[in-house]
Amino acid sequence: MYSQKTYTASPCYRSFKEIDSQAYHTLIRFFEEHAFIIKSLDFDEYFEILTSYVRSLFEAGAYQKHADMADVVIEAAIINNLKVYRGDDIYEKTLFQKAASLFHLQKFSPASHILSELIKINPSEPSYRQFLIKTRLQIKPQYLYLFQGLAIVLYLFAILVVSVQTFYLDPFKPEWSPLAFTTRNISLITATLFMILSDLVFRGQTWYTVNKMAIDSREKLKRA
Repeated sequence: MYSQKTYTASPCYRSFKEIDSQAYHTLIRFFEEHAFIIKSLDFDEYFEILTSYVRSLFEAGAYQKHADMADVVIEAAIINNLKVYRGDDIYEKTLFQKAASLFHLQKFSPASHILSELIKINPSEPSYRQFLIKTRLQIKPQYLYLFQGLAIVLYLFAILVVSVQTFYLDPFKPEWSPLAFTTRNISLITATLFMILSDLVFRGQTWYTVNKMAIDSREKLKRA
């Protein structure tokens, strides 16, 4: 990266290198206390400190700040035409971590959008598909709420039927008890089927949609 004859590390960079790479809170504090100086450093020094800071934000659980700063890393990499950094695709790695931060913040729609774009870029990466499925399962479609709502109504109706049977029909109208028993069971079975089948359909659709996206993206890249 540098010739030892012409390059001398800045005092700020030397101070940064003295910090343990896993001392996340210390690294965060160092960057925020020296942000003005860091931004004026040579790009290689600046980018190393920046990426270490952003990684520390994620590891420390500062997900909102990490999601915001991830854009700074991507912008710096694009401006300086830097695609691979220390063996990783810096663009994909940073976007993936940003999606993870958004997931932790329960911002599932923007996380899903980022992961969808990553699949289009690199459809062969299984972690993108797996994480997108996990994220999309948090975004419930309207029909799922509808069937779950119907199931709850049926469960409540079954409870009402049991109460009526126990406190009125059995002691006073026993001839109606078999009908109440049958009605209760039908309500419980139907409610359970609504809950199970609607969830299975939702999960199946999600799995199919994400994997089809990956297959289509892979075919598109082959034709390009």
